[in-house]
Amino acid sequence: MAIDSIDHAVELSSRRCGGIAAIAGAVLAIAGNTALLFINPVVSEDYLSYPVTPAQFRWGQVFFALTQALMAIGIYALVRSDAVRRTRSTNVFAALAVIGFAITAPGELVLILVADKPFDSTAVNAASTVFGIGLLIADIGLIGYGVAAVRARRWPRAWAALPLILGAFQLFVVTPLAIGVSFTSILTYAAIALADLLVAAIGVRLLVAD
Repeated sequence: MAIDSIDHAVELSSRRCGGIAAIAGAVLAIAGNTALLFINPVVSEDYLSYPVTPAQFRWGQVFFALTQALMAIGIYALVRSDAVRRTRSTNVFAALAVIGFAITAPGELVLILVADKPFDSTAVNAASTVFGIGLLIADIGLIGYGVAAVRARRWPRAWAALPLILGAFQLFVVTPLAIGVSFTSILTYAAIALADLLVAAIGVRLLVAD
């Protein structure tokens, strides 16, 4: 019994840390993107660093890499939770969700190398692929894990559906907007902010779960 109690305490502590990390990462990401909306542009919107200088952009990418890392910790806590019964398929989707989110952190950092390049340059397209691949992997994992969570009925349906909603929203709304409209548009900003809020909601669930 004592060992079970210790294991439960460790799991609860890990879940709470993950919940806090998810919420912190999401809130910081929204704050950072919001701040960029109110900065007077100092470079042409044709360049990756828009609206800031390449030097400022590089520091900003370190900040955004941190937010992605925090959210990845939250996703790790999610897949370690009791939302689904562990099977081979759920373990695969869980791994994809965590690995994909983890890749987005270096995906932010690699853009530092092309901060002074035009948006449509080959170098920027290649660097952006790292983040894009990470997000795609994460979305596949979240959708699969979310479907399993809804079917498992271990969490209330609204909470259980959060990974599915997050993965589907990023895959079918955020990514098409980022590609078709651009990262700097208000529409893309709103979509990314909503995705971040979904991550924060997952963090809240991790904190309130028994």
